[in-house]
Amino acid sequence: MSAMQNAFSAVACILLMAGVGAAIYAAGILRDEHLPLLSTLVVRVALPCMIANNLLGQYTRESLLESAPALAAALLSILLTMAPALALGRLLRLPGRRMGVFVVMFSFSNSVFIGVPVSKALFGDDVLPYTLLYYIANTSLFWGLGYPLMRRWGGAANGGGGGGGAAAQKPPMPLVVFLICAGLVLLRFSPPDFLMDACGYLGNLVTPLSLLFTGAVMARMVRMRTFRWERGYLAATIGRFVVCPGMWLLCALLFGIEGLMRDAMLVQAGMPVMTQTALVAAS
Repeated sequence: MSAMQNAFSAVACILLMAGVGAAIYAAGILRDEHLPLLSTLVVRVALPCMIANNLLGQYTRESLLESAPALAAALLSILLTMAPALALGRLLRLPGRRMGVFVVMFSFSNSVFIGVPVSKALFGDDVLPYTLLYYIANTSLFWGLGYPLMRRWGGAANGGGGGGGAAAQKPPMPLVVFLICAGLVLLRFSPPDFLMDACGYLGNLVTPLSLLFTGAVMARMVRMRTFRWERGYLAATIGRFVVCPGMWLLCALLFGIEGLMRDAMLVQAGMPVMTQTALVAAS
């Protein structure tokens, strides 16, 4: 019972922070012109620092290599989840500009902001390395495949929405930082303490800034009367809580992953939609 109370408490904390974002937007403290700045700070500053802090602080060369089968299973499960998402999106005849967001909502989970506190509440502190494994797979595929899909269908690839020109062709900063940090871990690089402390402080901004942004966007939708049930929401919900966990269980069976690792990553696969989805859609 205590574990369930802790899990609900973690989710309530998330909802409260989003509610604060909605409240300060409704009060006029946070305005429409501020939202792009919040998005940029999270995607280009805070999130890369969180990735660096997690990878360089939690993994060694040996632990990263030993985790390869579980990481491969997580990557495959997300890829397998994206296939029915694309098919369902076309079957539901979703508008072109919503297709990329739908696929991302269907396939990628909130493996850090909600997944980590819920997993720790259910399984204890020993679960953190496993949650980070799913986070690595989730994050790398989000920025490597999900982000380009959102740009392509959102109009950025054709000069609309997300900006064109040379800047639009740059690889996403979080993915670049992930690849660099993974290489540094394999090379046994030991970062200085001041660098890790700075990355930790800046990385801690991801959750509050993301949720303030999400709450503000929801408040804006209510104000503009665009907060309504859309075609595809039910399918995305089924993808998050049924299809994605089911694909993980299938891949865990194929790769022989059992016990706490399988259960912890199952919880990660069944988390709500990735918070960065709203941020990237806006940017």
